[in-house]
Amino acid sequence: MKCPNDDITFYLYTKRQPQTAESVILGSRLLESNLRDTHFDPRKPTKIIIHGYNSDMDLSALVEIRKEYLKTQDNNIFTVDWSPLAQGPCYPGALWNIRHVGKCSAQLVERIREFGAEDIHVIGFSLGAHVANFLAISLRPYLLPRITGLDPALPGFVTANTDEKLDKSDAHFVDVYHTNAFMQGKAEESGHVDFYVNGGVLQPGCWAEPRFFACNHHRAPIYFAESINTHKGFWGWPCPSYLTFITGSCPPLDPQVIMGEFVNSTSQGVYLVITESVPPYAAGKYEGPSIEIIKEGPTDWEKYENEILDNADELQYLDRDLYDTDTTSTTSRPFFKGIREGLGRFFEHTLG
Repeated sequence: MKCPNDDITFYLYTKRQPQTAESVILGSRLLESNLRDTHFDPRKPTKIIIHGYNSDMDLSALVEIRKEYLKTQDNNIFTVDWSPLAQGPCYPGALWNIRHVGKCSAQLVERIREFGAEDIHVIGFSLGAHVANFLAISLRPYLLPRITGLDPALPGFVTANTDEKLDKSDAHFVDVYHTNAFMQGKAEESGHVDFYVNGGVLQPGCWAEPRFFACNHHRAPIYFAESINTHKGFWGWPCPSYLTFITGSCPPLDPQVIMGEFVNSTSQGVYLVITESVPPYAAGKYEGPSIEIIKEGPTDWEKYENEILDNADELQYLDRDLYDTDTTSTTSRPFFKGIREGLGRFFEHTLG
């Protein structure tokens, strides 16, 4: 496939036209693009938002990110719509296509840089987080200022090759948010800073949702959208690693750091974050066991462990080296038991 490609479209939203998308046409050279005819301003910060599998840029959580930016900030908001190449049920096809989407999206970055843009921030949700990896590779040796990975997709990305998945070498600063680890999202530490929200696996308020997998996964962009204008803020405390958290060795402690849009680019390592169970989700700095949001979690974990095992083949069919091919087998249970015990210790620490 060549770039530009009719199946990959770019749109621009600005403070002047927050609800009206301007179609952006790209070519291999500056004069072949229509950027001069849009409201693009290279002096202003630029955000590039990329959706994931079986989705498009009308996904409500991603629309909220765009809207929250333009409520208070005068930014260039570009969206990358590659929905014709991301359609279900053919996940392997979408997995293959992300290389090409990343390459064509790199043309957008090249064109806006030719106009003088410097403050460029790429935001990818799920499979879109790995599109950002291939975008970054296509731009080498140039290094993007920032990439945000919102619950980067797990299926197909159990690999040691960092050129095949989002990692901290892809930008000067990579911040990653985990809300559905081991299921639709990766548990692996992938950025300069990784935030594991409410333990990173299941989110409060999703317990009773009929589509609880989607609810947990989509919380990553929802939390990020809220972080743009929240007054309370999402705050996390440090943990040496996610494995240390699993073993129950990360009680809340200071210094806490802000999560989301305004995360400090000097932040490094793993942080644990608690949210409320209903919007607004930001709970502010953790100050003790008064937060009620996860008391129901431990009692329901057994139920969801069984549902996870029942659906493991559907969710992880590309990663059979991590999950059993036979979902009726009990050999996966020690793995989920370890996660459950780690979450139990997390609940004990936070609830006193």
